[in-house]
Amino acid sequence: MKKYLYGVYMRFRYGLMFTVLILLFLLILLWDRIVHVVPHGHEGVVWHAVRMPWAPNYESHLADEGIEFIWPWDRFFLYDLRLLNHTETYQVVSREGLHFEIDMTFRWVVVPHNVIELNQDVGLEYLQRMLIPEIGSVLRETVANYSAEALYTTARNDVQRHVYDEVTSDSHPNHIGAITSQNPNITIVLMDTLMTNVRLPESLKTAIEQKLAEEQLVAQYVFRVERERLESERKQIEAVGIRNFQETVAPAITDSYLQWRGIEATLELAKSNNAKVVVIGNSANGLPLILDTQDSRLLPNPASQGNSALEE
Repeated sequence: MKKYLYGVYMRFRYGLMFTVLILLFLLILLWDRIVHVVPHGHEGVVWHAVRMPWAPNYESHLADEGIEFIWPWDRFFLYDLRLLNHTETYQVVSREGLHFEIDMTFRWVVVPHNVIELNQDVGLEYLQRMLIPEIGSVLRETVANYSAEALYTTARNDVQRHVYDEVTSDSHPNHIGAITSQNPNITIVLMDTLMTNVRLPESLKTAIEQKLAEEQLVAQYVFRVERERLESERKQIEAVGIRNFQETVAPAITDSYLQWRGIEATLELAKSNNAKVVVIGNSANGLPLILDTQDSRLLPNPASQGNSALEE
């Protein structure tokens, strides 16, 4: 009896060890399907392939940052909740029927509490299935209303603003909303859209640049003409002012007043430290004559002058 019980014990022990080894092997083999790590700024969605009897409608749940353990038959999806950006090249047609390319850069964030809906409706490929086609459709429709020259020069801001408003409008049931949107059904918040490049044919690009250069040259000439016209008006006004001043002041200026002002100026010059010669004589206006002694060629010949000289 003891030998029988010992044999049963040994068989149970070996069976248990074999079972543990099998479980360890399966754990190692299925480790990547059982253990998942949710990094910082991400969120996971666990989809239950087998519905439990006590929760028949329980299909998915969110997995926060950290380690998440799931059953091997369930599925795990990881979404980045940080600010993301992408640049896409679109083939467009202008109002004149010209074909060219436009690079659009757009930024977005995923709404955290609607990640399950995003996973069910679109999936991890929401960029290729949702954002890129929607923005491209609105962009092509908008560009068709503008000329190639306008898109290359002045219409960029209008186009990118119109694309953003149309894509995030509530009238488009695409689940893409603006920053200020109050719609609870949006799964992606589009931050902005930017036209980074317009690739026109080289010949058209050169023609547009030459036209812009000529327009700038014409504007420069117009500015010059306007400047000369204003300068002419300024000189005319200045001449009228001088004439009016002379007509007003001339009657009040007498010879005695001018002689008095000349004497005052002579006294002020005589007080300076510069070497000078003051010739006092009976000139027409009676004012002294001041000569600079630094240049001897300017001095008069004393022998030929009948006037008296005073040197200081």
